Amino acid sequence: MYIVSFPLIIWFMVYMILRKIMPKSVNTFKLVCDVGVVLWFYACAVLLEAIVGDDLFWLLLAACVAIFPINAIWQRVRHEEVIFTKMFIHGWRLLFLLLVPTHAVLFIVGIAKHMMY
Repeated sequence: MYIVSFPLIIWFMVYMILRKIMPKSVNTFKLVCDVGVVLWFYACAVLLEAIVGDDLFWLLLAACVAIFPINAIWQRVRHEEVIFTKMFIHGWRLLFLLLVPTHAVLFIVGIAKHMMY
């Protein structure tokens, strides 16, 4: 249950371990952010289930998967060639940027709901 409450601590611990292993800190940060998507996705899914009471994993998964075609359309609108590896990397990192604040909001809502009942 701690993984849901404190994924930032686990993420930071993984960052510190990989920083000792890898020489460049920029590559380490990118790798930890990529791994962190899985961590925060799981934490958001569990928190969403705890708040709502129903299993909304598939809805969260569908919302996250929708980011990839939206990213491809955005690249096309900007008149860039759609390169699937670039699209996947940008979409994956965009998921990180969306899941971290989503987790914070769900965590606060969960605490507020728990205090009200």
